[in-house]
Parts: sequence; C-alpha cells; structure tokens
Amino acid sequence: MIRNLYFALAKLPLKWLVRIKAIPEQPIESLELDLDKPIYYVLRTRSTSSYTMLQSECKRLGLPEPQYLSASDQSIKNGGVFFIQHKAIFGRRQSTITKYSRLLEQLLEQHQDNNDDVQLVPVSIYWGRNPGKEKSLLRVLLTDSESATPFRKLLILLFQGRNSFMQFGRPVQLEKLRASHSYGTATLKLIRILRVYFHRQWTAAMGPLVANRKQMITSLLANDDVIDAIKREQKKKKLPYNKARKQALKYADEIASNYSYKMVRFMSSFLTWLWNKMYGGIQVYNAERVRDIASSHEIIYVPCHRSHIDYLLLSYVLYYEGLVPPHIAAGINLNFWPIGGLLRRGGAFFIRRSFSGNQLYTAVFNAYFHQLLNKGVPVEFFPEGGRSRTGRLLQPKTGMMGMMVQNFLRGCRKPIKIVPVYVGYERMMEGKSYLKEMQGGEKKKESMGQLLKVRNQLKQRYGKVYVNFAEPLDLEQWLKNSEFDWESESGKERPTWLSDFATILGEQSMTNINNSCVVNCVNLTSLILLSTQRNTLGVRELTEQLDLYLDYLNKNIYSSDSVCAYDSADDILQEAKKLGAINEFQNPLGNLCQINERSAVLMTYYRNNIIHLFALPSLIASCFRQTSSYKRPELKAACTAIYPLLKRELFLNCDDKSLEETLDKTIEFLTDHKLLEAHGEDLICPPIESEEYSSLMLLADILKETLERYGITLTLLATHAGTGSIRRAELEAQSQKLAQRIAALYSIYAPESFDKTLFQQIVGTLRRQGFIKNKDSGDLEISGSVPQLQQLVMSTLSRNTQEGLVKTARWAVKRWREES
Repeated sequence: MIRNLYFALAKLPLKWLVRIKAIPEQPIESLELDLDKPIYYVLRTRSTSSYTMLQSECKRLGLPEPQYLSASDQSIKNGGVFFIQHKAIFGRRQSTITKYSRLLEQLLEQHQDNNDDVQLVPVSIYWGRNPGKEKSLLRVLLTDSESATPFRKLLILLFQGRNSFMQFGRPVQLEKLRASHSYGTATLKLIRILRVYFHRQWTAAMGPLVANRKQMITSLLANDDVIDAIKREQKKKKLPYNKARKQALKYADEIASNYSYKMVRFMSSFLTWLWNKMYGGIQVYNAERVRDIASSHEIIYVPCHRSHIDYLLLSYVLYYEGLVPPHIAAGINLNFWPIGGLLRRGGAFFIRRSFSGNQLYTAVFNAYFHQLLNKGVPVEFFPEGGRSRTGRLLQPKTGMMGMMVQNFLRGCRKPIKIVPVYVGYERMMEGKSYLKEMQGGEKKKESMGQLLKVRNQLKQRYGKVYVNFAEPLDLEQWLKNSEFDWESESGKERPTWLSDFATILGEQSMTNINNSCVVNCVNLTSLILLSTQRNTLGVRELTEQLDLYLDYLNKNIYSSDSVCAYDSADDILQEAKKLGAINEFQNPLGNLCQINERSAVLMTYYRNNIIHLFALPSLIASCFRQTSSYKRPELKAACTAIYPLLKRELFLNCDDKSLEETLDKTIEFLTDHKLLEAHGEDLICPPIESEEYSSLMLLADILKETLERYGITLTLLATHAGTGSIRRAELEAQSQKLAQRIAALYSIYAPESFDKTLFQQIVGTLRRQGFIKNKDSGDLEISGSVPQLQQLVMSTLSRNTQEGLVKTARWAVKRWREES
C-alpha cells in the first residue's frame, strides 16, 4: 500500500516534467510480442522515475502492467520488472541487485519446461539525447547517466525530460541459456548479456562523445598522411612549410562539422513545426533494420537524392526513431550564410564537387572521413552526387564509396554496414525549377535570396513523405565475395580494383533503394494517365487499372521490400485529387480524370520514381504491340535481349539466373488477369476491341518513351554501321538532339529527352554488352548484331512511332553529314 502510494506521488511531477516517446511506436506488432504468454521487463538501473514511466507507457501501449517484485514473492508475476544494476548512493547495498539476480534465477526455474514461452523484454530509457562533449562540466551535470544522484536526476529531468525516449528491445532468447548451463550460471550469463546489450543500445542511441572542433582539426593536421601531403605540396609549389600547412588548415576548417546537440534539439522542434505545416505526415518503414545493427556496426547511410529537404529529413527521422543523427556529406554549394553554419552545427561536413587532382585537399578530407568512421560516428552521403532532375536514380559516383572502402581497409573499430534509403515525396518544392533546368534553363546557385523565396512555398501542401530503409550491405562480406584480390592490395594507397568495386557497390545500393520504393497516390496515377493519348482516362477505367497495378504490387513479384502506401484505388483517387495531381470533370458518358498539359511534364518526375516496378510487365506487353501471339521461349528471349539496357538505367534487381523465373511469374500474372491467353507454349493477346487489350496497351505504354530512346541510339548506330564511323561523344550528342526534335514534333512530354546522361548510360551499356567497342582512332567499332537488336527494340514500338523515328533520324543524319 505504501509502495503504491509512493509510486503514485512520484508520477505527479513526472507528468509535467517528462514527455516520452516509445520506440517502436507499436512494440506489440513490431516485436511480435504474444500477449497470451507472460511478458517480463528488464531495466538497466533501479530507478523510481524509470519504473513509473514504464508503468505509464505500458498502460498506453496495451502491454501487461509492470509489477514491482519482492524477494518474498513465491512466483514471478506477469509484468514483473527486473533491474541489473544499482546506484551506490545513500548507502544502498549490493544486496539490492543480488535480490534481482535471485529473482531472475527463480524465473528460469519457474519456466524450466517452457523457456520458449518467456518473453523477457529489455527496456532502455534515455532522459534526453545529449552524449555530452569530451571535456565539459555540463556533461557531468546534465547528460543522462544511470548512476545520477537524485539532485542530478532532477536537473536532467528539468532540462532534458521533455526530450526522452523509451526503447523496447526484442525479447531475450532464454532456451539456449537454460539448455547448456545450471540455473545459477545461466543467470550470471544472462546478466552479462543484458549489460552488454544496454551499453550497446546506449551507444547506438546517444552516439560517441562530441569532439571539440578545434581539437579535431588539430588532430587532422597531425595525421601522418596529411603531413606527407603538406610536404608534397610544399615541394611541388615551392612554398614554405608553414604556408602549405596553413592551406591544409584552411581545407580542414572548410570541411569539418561543428556538431552541437543544442542545434540538433532546436532543429528537431523547428522541423516538427515545418513538417506539420508543409506535409501531411512522414511515413517510415523498416527502421527496425537499422536499430538491429546500430549497436554493433558503423552505419553508412546512402539515400537517394531528390530534394534539399533530404538533408534534414533523414536526420529528423533517425532522431525520432531513437538513433543517432548522422554526419552528412553536403555539397560546398550549401555553405552560404546562414544555412552553412546551421547545417554544420547539425552535423554536416562539406565536400567539393570535384577534388581536381588536389592531393592536399584529398588527404585532409580522407583523414577527416576516417576519423569519423573510427570514432563510430554514423555518416550519410548521397551516392548520386546530386539531385535527380528526372525522378530516376542517377548513376552512382564512386568517390565517397571508394574512400569509405579505403578507410575500412585502414581499420575501423566496428564493421561497416551500408544502409540504402529510399526517400519519396507526393509533391516536391523544387518541381518547377527541375522542369526549367531539364528544358535547358540554367541551374540557379543556392543563396540567401533563394532561401527567402521559399516563404511563399510554405503556404502550399505537399502531401506525405515516405522513408524506407532498404536491405543493408555488409561491406566486409561484399569484399570477401568479390572477385578482387583485396587482401593482398589492402596496404596500397589506391588499389587497382577500387574503382570497379566502388561502382559495383554503388549500383547495388541503387538497386536496393529501388527495391524499397514506396508507391503513393501521385506516382501511381501519373504512371497510368501519362500512358494515355491525352493524359485522360475514364474514372471507371482508371479505377480498374489501379486495381490491376495494386494486385501486381501486392504479389511482391518485383520485391517484397517495396510498399504501397494506399490499400484501395478509391483512396488513391481521392488523395490524388486533393493534392491537385489529377482533375476530375463530368462527361455525358461518365466522368473523366486528367492531368492537365501544364502539369504533365512535371508528373513524369513522379512517374519515374516507380517506373522500374512495372518494367518487366510493360516490356512483355510491348512485345505484343505489333503481333498477336508469341511462343513463350521466343518472348522470354526477346525480353532477355532488351533487359540489360533496362537493368542498368532503372537499376532492376534480376540477375541472369533470376530473370527467367521472374518473367514466368509476370507472364502468369498477366494470364491470370486475362491480359494474355496461354495455349501450351503459345501466348496470345486478347482481341483488339476488348477491355483487356486496352489494359495491356496501357501497361505497354509505361516504357514507350524509354524504348523510343533505345530505338533512337540503335537507329543511329545501325545507320553509321553501314555508311561510316562515329565517335562516342558524337553518338551521345546526336541521340540527345534527335530525342529533343522527336519530342517537339510529336508532343512527347518527357524531360529525360533533354538528359544527356541517359544516352551516356545507353551507350555505356551497349559497350558493356559488346555491341560497340572503342577503336584506337577514337571511333566506335559497331558489332554486326546491332541491326538485329535495333529491329527487336523497334518491334516494341507502334508503327506510327517507328515511322516518325526513322523518318526524323534519316533527315537528321543527312543534315549532320552535310554540315561536316
């Protein structure tokens, strides 16, 4: 009775002082807890505030009520709370913890025949998220500490209490412990396991101590590699040593972050206000993947890059998922007043777009990067190197990826895991500026003036934001599985295999990001309506097509990591109309939905976010554009021949082994929905007047513009193969110019027609596949199989499209020859 009154009184000030967030938000579902089996809790340190807050959160979350355990209890009640450490204050003796050791042993005995039924849940409570500075008096007073005196605990609750987290861990597996040890030994081992667990969780949530910036810069200049680079700079430019060192100091000051917990906390409050004003919510998926490895690995986040908001978004999400916000590699273009200073205090370190052979800058940056990794600081960088202007993922840059591998080989305290992250928006602030840039407009430099213009955009609503953590990549395992002899060259400054391995790792990161994409109302409706003649479709037909695509997504044929944010076609249509992505208007024969002409080009950006999910069904459907039937082996052979072009551009996940199986599953899906009919080995498309045929052609039109680009480049190659030679740069430039002319002539709303990098990818893939080779003269040697691939690609296009493409290409080639 007295104990209950004591805990009830203790709750009163905590209700006012403390605001706590549970991680995960739904522990019963996320941790797969079974409420029909007993659940017990373990806290690190015996604390009244921790116990009372656990009671409050368990009641809110629907978990069994925590029960205070007494040494005299005959049995351990459901909800019993254990402590594994004590505070050596006010004369408290070791007997307090001895009591809980005996109670844990009693728990093992109590469940000796059914240890698998015991759900022992470790619970970590963090009063604030400040790891503290390496040398600071405030750290002693205000940083969360398990051994805090009552006075210190009061200060912590006053200053940090409203920024607290409670993390429920996965239940401890007891059956293995009990099977191989006596009760006493098993109990001691269990306590050791729990102590290690709580220490690692604290490190994962709080991060390492914050280093003093001046001390960090001083240590950089004392690095052996940096000193060697300074000496080389001195000798190369014939400078005094102090002047060369001063240049290195300037580089270090330009690069290094100035992480401040106060800024992080301020930004968390500011961004909460900003997100609520701009967005309809932030949906986070698979955060448990990161939580499960954060305590044992050095985490490198590699998100896709769509918007400047990405810099802030991922750190915000990780902070509220109970993880340490990463230090972010930000472009030097963002280092302007006042944004540069704010980002730097939030953990950003700045990197130049190009090192341009500057060995001193490279050495300083590499030393700083290694220092972060070695301290256990999570790092974030954008492998694409810049924001995508088309909605597709860009080909990854190898610079940061290569430096990460080099620093791993130099030695890090923890193994490295790379976590690709998908970030998607229903609408974006930069949409209109991207459109201008893709149509030939000049990119505006980031500045204070541009920042002030953002105020008007804050009045608009941008729908929801989606963050999905993809399957992590174990760097060491990837090295071991690679064909490179990395161990014998690990001591070299830059191993010969590094660039190729960084490319492979970057492409796999992009593939994992695409595997984890989130389908929303805007990108899915855009995918369908942009496949129609005038970006218009009847509401009934649009609903049926949405149902078809939702069923395809739910079968996880492409990837089990991809997510659809909406459950029904009706919800998708209603939300898309609210956001202004589509317009519905009346018609005597039934209402129609449309993307207006002004928005059509911008909507291709959102469509391109998910186009890869439907690439294979669209490719299969495209094969029936000019023929009504195919033999199954011939159809699969045709798709296999074109697939490498799609795979590299869209980062598709099928390799040579799994492609055939995925093609079979996709064909089965199409036959189940009567979009194709199977008669033995024959696959037949439905009658041209049927609704199924219309649906099949809508599916085919998803890849129409992509296949047109392939047709453009292959047609130019086939033309030059018979009449002359061409250099690679000329082929890429001519392909882009021809695509722009065709887009203008035939009103094709595709910003990728202006993107030279896409044509560079096509040419690069053709070279990889052996269709073209570089001669010593610089010209391309064109394989005799190019015309065959060209004919195959052209067969996937409509006759009108073929005629327009060939006609325009013939005219353009003739003109180029006359000009030369």
